Amino acid sequence: MFPALTMFLLSPFPRQGAGGWTPRVSNRDQWLQIDLGDRVAITAVATQGGYGSSDWVTSYVLMFSDSGRNWKLYRHEESIAGFPGNANADSVVRHRLRPPMEARHLRFLPSAWNRDGRIGMRVEVYGCPFRSEVIDFDGKSSVLYRFVQSTRSPVKDTISLKFKTTQSDGLLFHRRGRSGDCITLELVKGRLLLFFNSGNAAPSPSGPDGVALGSLLDDQHWHSVLFEHARQLVTLTVDRHSRQFQAQGQLSHMDLDPEISFGGILAPGKSVTFQRKHFDGCLENINFNGEDIIDLAKRHRPQILIRGNASFSCSQPQSVPVTFPSSRSHLVLPGTLAQDGASISFQFRTWNQAGLLLSSWPPHGSTGFLLTLRDGALRLGLSPSPGQARSDVTAGVGLNDGQWHSVSLTVQRDQLSVVVDQAGALTVRTAQPLETHAGSAYLFGGCLPPGSGSGCEAPLAGFQGCLRLISVNAQEVDLISVQRGVLGNSSGLRIDSCGILDRCSPNRCEHGGRCSQSWTAFHCNCTGTGYTGATCHHPLYEQSCEAYKHRGESSGRYYIDPDGSGPLQPFPAFCNMTDISWTVMQHNGSALTRVKGADQENAHWAAFQYEASLEQLLATIAHAGHCQQLLEFHCRRSRLRDSRDGTPLSWWVGSTQGTRTYRPGSAPEAQMCACGLAGNCADSRDRCNCDADQDEWTNDTAVLSYKEHLPVTRIVVADAARPSSAAAYKLGPLLCQGDRGTATRQRGFLGCIRSLQLNGKTLDLEERAQVTPGVEPGCRGHCSTYKRLCRNGGRCRERPRGFSCDCELSAFSGPFCTQEISALFGAGSSVTYNFHEFYPLSTNSSPHAASFHGDMTLAGEMITFSFQTRQTPSLLLYVDSFYDEYLSVILANNGESHLSVSSAVRVECSEARSQVSLSSGTEFNAVKSLVLGKILEPGRHVDEDTAQAGARGFSGCLSALQFERAAPLKAALRPGRSGRTSVQGPVTSSECGAGPGGDAAREHTHARAGARLVGTRRCGLTVSLAPSPGVVAVSIFVLLCVAAVAVRLYQHRSPYTATEAEGPRKQGSSVAVPRCELGGQDATCGDRQAGF
Repeated sequence: MFPALTMFLLSPFPRQGAGGWTPRVSNRDQWLQIDLGDRVAITAVATQGGYGSSDWVTSYVLMFSDSGRNWKLYRHEESIAGFPGNANADSVVRHRLRPPMEARHLRFLPSAWNRDGRIGMRVEVYGCPFRSEVIDFDGKSSVLYRFVQSTRSPVKDTISLKFKTTQSDGLLFHRRGRSGDCITLELVKGRLLLFFNSGNAAPSPSGPDGVALGSLLDDQHWHSVLFEHARQLVTLTVDRHSRQFQAQGQLSHMDLDPEISFGGILAPGKSVTFQRKHFDGCLENINFNGEDIIDLAKRHRPQILIRGNASFSCSQPQSVPVTFPSSRSHLVLPGTLAQDGASISFQFRTWNQAGLLLSSWPPHGSTGFLLTLRDGALRLGLSPSPGQARSDVTAGVGLNDGQWHSVSLTVQRDQLSVVVDQAGALTVRTAQPLETHAGSAYLFGGCLPPGSGSGCEAPLAGFQGCLRLISVNAQEVDLISVQRGVLGNSSGLRIDSCGILDRCSPNRCEHGGRCSQSWTAFHCNCTGTGYTGATCHHPLYEQSCEAYKHRGESSGRYYIDPDGSGPLQPFPAFCNMTDISWTVMQHNGSALTRVKGADQENAHWAAFQYEASLEQLLATIAHAGHCQQLLEFHCRRSRLRDSRDGTPLSWWVGSTQGTRTYRPGSAPEAQMCACGLAGNCADSRDRCNCDADQDEWTNDTAVLSYKEHLPVTRIVVADAARPSSAAAYKLGPLLCQGDRGTATRQRGFLGCIRSLQLNGKTLDLEERAQVTPGVEPGCRGHCSTYKRLCRNGGRCRERPRGFSCDCELSAFSGPFCTQEISALFGAGSSVTYNFHEFYPLSTNSSPHAASFHGDMTLAGEMITFSFQTRQTPSLLLYVDSFYDEYLSVILANNGESHLSVSSAVRVECSEARSQVSLSSGTEFNAVKSLVLGKILEPGRHVDEDTAQAGARGFSGCLSALQFERAAPLKAALRPGRSGRTSVQGPVTSSECGAGPGGDAAREHTHARAGARLVGTRRCGLTVSLAPSPGVVAVSIFVLLCVAAVAVRLYQHRSPYTATEAEGPRKQGSSVAVPRCELGGQDATCGDRQAGF
């Protein structure tokens, strides 16, 4: 095997002359390694084959490293599969890295290549500089950050950082609160545990106050953490995997002390109840609510207190691991001469319960030893001669947990001893001497192939896992020398990388299934879950009694799974199999209950607990064809409502928690009992018998059958305190029958059938459908009929039993993408949405690099949004490019319209003043970002009006912002938002964009931090960017507006612009800016809600 070729960033794809990398030997042990000179953010890679040859790679994998040691496999979109390569030598195949990675060193490892040629590659790497502020903790140091809490508390607290370590345990940050409350983020056994504890209670990750995320995080690679705490809502994101939950109790972010410890618990003058292990490793880019903590520490700011030895460079020691990917992978190391015996030490990690880990092979006639892994424990024994009994010792337990475990083995002439994880030594004695001279060999992993002369007959398969820090006789083995073939012998190893994967994180076992794994697979134990299958997905129980009846079952108790493979658990219910199969769901209040002495100030109320949860009941009701519940109300001088003003005196509460005053036998809108509908109440002037207020017993009893209000969860009686007044009620079980998903003898099949075979012969269904009444050829999905219900850019998605609206790319949410996403912007706030990464074009870049971001040119985009504010002037929207071109939309403070035109730009304003068109002779290229609110970095190329409005930003309500197929405001408000968006200042999710017909207070008044937007009217704006060859045109349609709107389209002429104006121009200089303002006196502003 030849060593890897190391080089700096390769030049673009050569088109003339020979070029590319082709190793002498084509096998899977070859790689191409690139040193980028510094740690950068790598966003894309591209490959070609060897120039003018039949050599190209058809698939490859990527590995990355910071130091050139301890390489890690890049998982493209969470997949362990590699990248598709080339189909010929000339075409360029590009792949965006999702997510991007930060690294200095990059390896391309070919896994397949052209059968008629050899390995051949030309590569190009795309990326951008990466800013890194690091601090190194030695396991004894810590940093305390103290800040001043302002009177205006932030909407949420945000902590972001990256870490890397070789230690499996250590504290990342800790924050205390009042009454001993605290939040702690800690690394425990390679997983991040977030602890919440109240008072002096000990925190527990398995309890309701703790959450675990991530796995194998002690791999000496960088891992990202994002912690967001908004009142009781907490979001934890680790390497793009997020968990959101409610903090227990009243632990709001506003109740915590204004100080945070990093690396350890540092609380001067305070007692620390629970000691934690300090962090030993590096932290990078620690940020709290926009404050750079490491930068403050480097500048010795007074907010920072450092205890111990913390340095501002990452100098962690690098180890060289080795992976044994198969049971036949092995490593043979020669023994060295030792007078007093031999010693071997190493660390290992694996998921396998069994495997041959280490064995010795002395010359013929001598006794060797075997170190095996059995049932998660290490077993040490001798390799006996024929007829000699074996004597083994066992050490450790649960060693197949994926954690690093240390092993120390000592060999002397008459005994063997082993120590696991610094526990006590276990010894095996031998009657024959153990030879430890130089002729011995030590074998790690599986036995050598037959014919090697080793005489190995191991009873177990070879070890699969990772080893590191291998030492023989106190001398550490140089695994890089093994890799180069100058030390020992090996086969099937992956040196300088630990390829362990945690297939149980995240847990793919559904419904509480327990996940276990080996080196190559995972297994779900579904016992006791009510589900079966590889991932506990398929339900064991039916969704209704109707389905059990179709199986031929008789009356009895069965488990009902109301949502099939959904998240709800099965629950027990009684199935009454008569002509109609009834699902009977009992509760705890089926007996007749008498009420006396209850009035409006001291009402009697009863809550009903069912055998199933409310969610399970609602799913059962939704799945059923019909549901009902018997409610009996007996009364004597106990009225249901006050006849004077109609105030309810007795009522019931259903699933929607609303007060229900109608009684059994009537529809909800009738608000009367059955006798009122029939006209035979005790008093014809009343709607119910009980309202007659007679001094004798009567009742209003019938059946509730309105599914949307079932089941009955509470009954309230407030008129049983007058003389001789009394009441009694009885609630029957919830009964449901029918099944919307099960065919019956009364209903035929409704749906699609395909691939129908009869006696092994496939039938021509389309031909038969043409002559069969009620059957049509083809199969139209639900979306062919109902996709119009998905509004505002929502996409219809087919489901097994219906459809759903995918609102991912829409500025709206809800079942049909009709609920506007709105946000309240406070003073000085800003939201930035980045469209693409930028790849600067240098003079030696190829045209392929230039075309790589060609999709960033505006091409027919439509921008729509609504706003509500009292601040003028305001910057509503700002779109910037990498080439100093920009578009700004400004809310002006007057109705005047004035234009400023340069020779390269023309502006047209229509007479109606409801539409404005701006056009430029050049394209709007390389769009970088969209800014809402304050422009944080305006640059010198921005005109004066835009700069002034951008400095003030926007204060008010923005809603339904759509930029073609992107929804920037929605992305910014989403918990665990992506790296495309950044938020500065108070920006909160709100219903301020709700349309008319809602709460008047919500419509006209919005409060945040004491500010009130009173009497403002809602306005809508649509900006259409319509291209023509070489021209970008901007059309503004003002739907609803209250003030002047100024739209700026600016293009800086740079060497990269498609059309160049005549004459020289200095870099960054300004040009005349086209502007058109729409005066508010000519525009109408109503309450109508147009579809923007």
